[in-house]
Amino acid sequence: MSDAVDIRKFKEGNIEVFKTVFEVYHQRLHSFALSIIGEKEAEDVVQDTFIKLWERRSSFDNLYALKVFLYLTVKNACLNILRHQKVVQDHEKKMPVDQEQDLLHKMIKTEVIGEVRLALAQLPESYRRVIYLSYFEDKGNQEAAELLNISINTVKTQKLRGFKILRTILRHSPEGLFILLYKLL
Repeated sequence: MSDAVDIRKFKEGNIEVFKTVFEVYHQRLHSFALSIIGEKEAEDVVQDTFIKLWERRSSFDNLYALKVFLYLTVKNACLNILRHQKVVQDHEKKMPVDQEQDLLHKMIKTEVIGEVRLALAQLPESYRRVIYLSYFEDKGNQEAAELLNISINTVKTQKLRGFKILRTILRHSPEGLFILLYKLL
C-alpha cells in the first residue's frame, strides 16, 4: 500500500491516489464499523469519513497519519451513534476499559484480515479458492474437495503451497504482519 500512495500527490488532491486509498481502506473501515454498529449506519460513517479525509487531505504528512485518521474518525463516529442510541451508556456502566480494548482488538483484526485478503489476491486462483473455503468459510478438506470437484489430496497440497506463498508475501509486509498472522494462526 505504501508504494501505491504518493502522499505528496494525495495532499495536492490527486484523485487517482485518493481512489487507491479508498479501494484499500473502504472494506476494512466498513468491516470495522460493522463490528460496532449496524449495516446502514456503518456505510454512512465510512462515506462521511472519506469525505472528511478528502477535505483534510493537505494535513497528512505520511500514510501512517492517514490510516490513524481513518480509524479514529470511524471509531468516534460509531461511538457517537451508539451514544445517541443510549447503548454506550449501558456498556460504559458495565466495563468501559474492556470496551476500548475490544475496539482495539477489532481494529487489529480488521487490519490483519485486510492485509491477508490483499495477499490472497496474489495467489493462483486454485490456491485462493481452497484457502478461502477452508479458512473464511470454515470448510473441512473433504467438504472443500467436494465443492471444488477435486481430490482431498489436491486440497491439502494447494493449501500447503498457498500458505508457503502467503508466508513469503506477508513476510515482506511493512507492518510485520507475518509475525502477527503467525501468532494468530
